[in-house]
Amino acid sequence: MKKISKILMFVGLSVLLVSACTEDPIVREPSPNENSYGVYFLPSNPVDITVQSDATSVTYTVGRLNTSGSISVPLTSESDAVFTVEPTVSFSDGEQFATFQVTFNPLPSDPSTVKIKIAEEYAALYGPGYNEFVGKVKAINWVSLGVGQFFDSFLYLGVVDVEVLKAEGFNNYRIIDPYPVSLVSQDSWYGGPRAEEIEFWVTSGGTVAWDAFWYIGLNYSATPGQPIKAYLPSALAASQAPNDANSKFLTDKIVYFNPYYYIDGLGGYGLQDVYLSLPGGPDLYEYLEL
Repeated sequence: MKKISKILMFVGLSVLLVSACTEDPIVREPSPNENSYGVYFLPSNPVDITVQSDATSVTYTVGRLNTSGSISVPLTSESDAVFTVEPTVSFSDGEQFATFQVTFNPLPSDPSTVKIKIAEEYAALYGPGYNEFVGKVKAINWVSLGVGQFFDSFLYLGVVDVEVLKAEGFNNYRIIDPYPVSLVSQDSWYGGPRAEEIEFWVTSGGTVAWDAFWYIGLNYSATPGQPIKAYLPSALAASQAPNDANSKFLTDKIVYFNPYYYIDGLGGYGLQDVYLSLPGGPDLYEYLEL
């Protein structure tokens, strides 16, 4: 009996060994969509963009998994007719990210759709991003609030009637022609660059800010090339940053600006008082007792 059991055990073991030796190895079949480039849209591309009404383009970013070699990647667009999409986006050798532009002129205030695909033979279908991008772009719609008043205490040439615009849906404002030639030309230093408009906005902290500086139309001592600038304090020097908080709405109709007047490379006149009375606000001659 023991002899028969040993024979059966030997036969069973032999079958297992033969099966193990003859089993086909598992081979991974490549996906028909895989390629050596791995190009994708970054997830950080904004899907909803609002641009200034005079903007003419937006920029998007793509990446790639394989950074070897220089390549130009075809793009196809199913975007709204207002957009022109660059036909390719190019990577230099070793470059991981590249940008391309979508242009328009003009852009309506209603959202328009951008829809772009990376050519499948270049796309990373299973990578960290996406091979198709869909987003919306719209322009700021500036609405006139009417006529207000503007007064610059540095010039002290009088109160100016100005049109005030507000961006629909945003706390951005524009003051139109705050330094008219008829006014600033009365000053003997007249002749420098002049702001045709000042755009400002309400910050998340409730203060008022603007983009670095504006020009007031005067050159220091009437010397060409030495314009006087009205700086947002923090844009002039980090030590001045606390003074940004001075600029704010004093009432719902009175805006106070406290720019630092400066001539680059020479020096300045320090912080100055500038006021805007929004349409429907008090008369600045009376409010400031001028």
